[in-house]
Amino acid sequence: MKKIREVLKSKSGQGVPMILAVVLCCLILACVTFEYMRLMIVAQGVRDSVQSAIVDVATENWDEAYAGLREGYSGGYQLAGSSWSQNVTSGNVYARLQDVLGIEYEGGQYVKYSGENLEYRLYDLHLDVENAPLAPSVPDGITQLNVTGTITVDVPLSFGFGHLPPMQITMKLNAKYVPRF
Repeated sequence: MKKIREVLKSKSGQGVPMILAVVLCCLILACVTFEYMRLMIVAQGVRDSVQSAIVDVATENWDEAYAGLREGYSGGYQLAGSSWSQNVTSGNVYARLQDVLGIEYEGGQYVKYSGENLEYRLYDLHLDVENAPLAPSVPDGITQLNVTGTITVDVPLSFGFGHLPPMQITMKLNAKYVPRF
């Protein structure tokens, strides 16, 4: 500790390399922090948009839902003659995301560019629309119309000059139809 104080108090210029090293470390730390914040902002924006699209799919099925409110459950069914058949759709989530996020279809994946640079890539969207049973035999097992989706997001890093792999996240999202009245 004494040696560092002597170097810093010395007027011979020996403290300049140490100051440069500290400034360089601070710059690298700031770059890493800003890159982390950029990745989290992009991931949160994509997650919110996909969640909104999946909620739209759940609410899109509302007019097809059998109003079994007295029993406390609801599902997408349609009366065909004298029997009920399931009537749910998975919607077009990618079309909604194209409108909201401005993504483009390219090479089997959906991509978003910021100028000429790739901002992120979306692919592997899977939706599972789970319909509630029309007349459940087990009252405790009653479910609602449930839409579960997963999507993979790749965000290339701007820090690392192309030598680091992109951040890859598989997001799992969920939406349920809840009748209000």
